[in-house]
Amino acid sequence: MTRIQRLRLRILEVDPSLLALRMSGCVVVSMIVVAGVMTLIGKAYPLPRPAYVLALIATMQGTLQVNDRTESARAKTRIYAVIASFVAIAAIAAAHDSLRIINILLVIIVFAASYAARFGTRWRAVGVFAFMCATVAAFLQEDERDLWSAAAALVISAAVVHVLRHFIMPDDPAREFRHLVAAALSVSKQLRRVAGSAMPPKAASPRAGKRQMADLHLVTRTLGADIRACQASLPLEVPDQHSAVTAITLRLLDLHFAAETLVARITRREREAADYHEGSIAKALQDVQDAEGALNAAVATLPPTFTAAGGAKAPPAPTGILPRRGEWLRDQTLRQSLQVTLACALAAVVGEAVSSQRWFWAVIAAFMIFNNTKSGAAVAIKGLDRAWGTAIGIVIGIALATLTHNHLFWLSAALAISIFATFFIARVSYVAMSLFLTIALSLIYGLIGIFTPELLVLRLEETAVGVASGMLAALLLLPISIQQQATTAMNALLSALGDLLLSAAETPEGSEGHPLALKATAVDHALEGVLTAFAPLRTAWSFGTMLTSGRDVLRQAQLMTYTARRLERSIRHHPPTPDEIQAMRALGERLKAAAGAPASAEARGTSAPTGAAANMSGPDDMTASSLAILTRTLDKIETERHAAP
Repeated sequence: MTRIQRLRLRILEVDPSLLALRMSGCVVVSMIVVAGVMTLIGKAYPLPRPAYVLALIATMQGTLQVNDRTESARAKTRIYAVIASFVAIAAIAAAHDSLRIINILLVIIVFAASYAARFGTRWRAVGVFAFMCATVAAFLQEDERDLWSAAAALVISAAVVHVLRHFIMPDDPAREFRHLVAAALSVSKQLRRVAGSAMPPKAASPRAGKRQMADLHLVTRTLGADIRACQASLPLEVPDQHSAVTAITLRLLDLHFAAETLVARITRREREAADYHEGSIAKALQDVQDAEGALNAAVATLPPTFTAAGGAKAPPAPTGILPRRGEWLRDQTLRQSLQVTLACALAAVVGEAVSSQRWFWAVIAAFMIFNNTKSGAAVAIKGLDRAWGTAIGIVIGIALATLTHNHLFWLSAALAISIFATFFIARVSYVAMSLFLTIALSLIYGLIGIFTPELLVLRLEETAVGVASGMLAALLLLPISIQQQATTAMNALLSALGDLLLSAAETPEGSEGHPLALKATAVDHALEGVLTAFAPLRTAWSFGTMLTSGRDVLRQAQLMTYTARRLERSIRHHPPTPDEIQAMRALGERLKAAAGAPASAEARGTSAPTGAAANMSGPDDMTASSLAILTRTLDKIETERHAAP
């Protein structure tokens, strides 16, 4: 492959649907338009400086946080966000510059913003939106007499973002889904080309052979990311939804399995030359091509327009405003809300001691490092990433701000690139996001004429205060360890596997396997949860603390997920025998029991069916071999859990 091809694959690997690319562009365009509208209005009706800052902050939050599925739902979320933000800003303004009262109000706002996530994605977005606007208003010392300008800034930003997102730069789920499928098929074809070039028993040189294998694994990872993105954006609300969505789901699973089988055979041939069979690799190549054709045919049945599942889920009905009695300390939302509140309170106090004007940087850092984290270690890693990225960004920011001083064109261009990169890279690296954000702030300070190196050093100090506050709160107040999170995630995977096997045992012969496709997808999602749980231990900040036991758990999770896909495909094409059905039912109950779900009376006392599964049919039977692998892996998991102190 050429360098351009490898670069394209790496971009698709981290952003398969190019959603981050589109959203970053939308943020930049929205901010430019809002700044222009506010400037035009300011010429007729002079606006105070805080109004411009609030408008830009609200624009960023409105573009990134509001992700409901439909246009009407997004409009409602923006209205709620504007109302909540205005109430928070008005409360801050009513404090009349009393730092003690402002801190108390911020603590209340922080807790409410964090706890709002309990009621669904919409209210989580509203909470983050209100927190950011209230914190900036506290820093800007918004006056009660200027509340009308704050309201105008919030309404203008919401209106501009809504118009841009739905009339000028609208979402088109049907077009985007087909584009995503086309990208996956393109990568799949490239996989066949790369795999085909690796078919000769020996490469031209050892170095060339290593390059072939590296290319093969890069293409495979990219294809896997594309397929997962397709699964996350499956169409909804289409005519004859059951058959349309089922067919696409099944074909995606088939393509994923065929690609993994092809790579497994080639890499096995590289390791064990005696097992090399060129015919088997040729068949695997043909299977991938057939899967591509079947996926194309399934997608061709879709209507011209439809709603996709890629947006945020509708807010679920809350289980209660408060946790159930006796479960307060175990409630994840309440636990993290208390942690965030304590972290921001500490950050406000210490940050104000460091700087009476820029303390809000510490509060924002303390709040943001809890975003999308579930354990104290994850918070600590994210905090260190933010501090490290800020430190590097300060060095680069000072250099850029100095070089572009008095050069408005180059400063504006560098600022636009930095803002774009901040949001594009956020999904890939929190360090890089913090780096580009700091560079953007440096250029903004240069643009408005207040840039000094000392100001950036102060930002690093305040960021360190916020990070330290967040880490202390996460590790000292109702902490949850990686081990606890990993156990919960692994139990979710075992439960999803159990559901798959029990559903397979109940699927009537000749069924197209609609429940199995959904259950197999649920297993894939559960695996993502396991990988997320162990993510902090796979970063440079862990300093190699990923123990052998942790690596074993990851290997077990990945093996069971891959085997589950093999089993689902085998059952769909070859209905299981009565003995296999009995083995699947028993193993499914065992998996549910291992996950903490109560086992049925039939499953209790059932011995591991390893031998039975292995002897039900010949060694080439995919169903029997898959059951044997799952059983052996479950035996090992149960043994390790019983041996653990």
